[in-house]
Amino acid sequence: MLRLMKLIAAVLTGVSLVTFVFHEAKVSVAQTAKSDKIKCPRCGFMNPAKNKDGTPNTDCDKCGYSIVTFAADKGPSKIDPKVLATYSPQAKAIYNLFRNKCSKCHTLARPINTDLSPTKWEEYVKRMMSKPGSGIKPSEAKQIWQFLVYDTVKRRTKFFNTLPEKEKQIAQKVVAILEKNATSN
Repeated sequence: MLRLMKLIAAVLTGVSLVTFVFHEAKVSVAQTAKSDKIKCPRCGFMNPAKNKDGTPNTDCDKCGYSIVTFAADKGPSKIDPKVLATYSPQAKAIYNLFRNKCSKCHTLARPINTDLSPTKWEEYVKRMMSKPGSGIKPSEAKQIWQFLVYDTVKRRTKFFNTLPEKEKQIAQKVVAILEKNATSN
């Protein structure tokens, strides 16, 4: 419901819908056409397609895993090892934290194939941290955010170059922090 309200607000205020593409959930037509149930890809539980309030069900009622498919889910589910080898030691360590925490609720392909600004990544990680069962502590959320911003600068350069200057500055500070620790050892 919150996603729908944000989308409507964006349309009414004239905000570009590009930033909302990531949030557009796609439930398999085959699953919903056959029944009112959606099978969880993680635990196999058959979930109702809609919540009691009539809104689309997006998370498994049993294990909390995402039961919807986003466009980003269809991309690679890991960062190319050759690219990862160029990351600072601290960024590599945080990548492991990111993999362990974020794969609890959705595919890693989702964040790996999504272009978000540092500010939007912060909102995204905070939202994920607040989900029941995420197990993400505030200190871990900050590290995951730093990794996603670092990865945007290092691997998603075409997108990074389109960011407003303020967002680029935030990202460059994060990169400096993660790379400073690598050079000070």
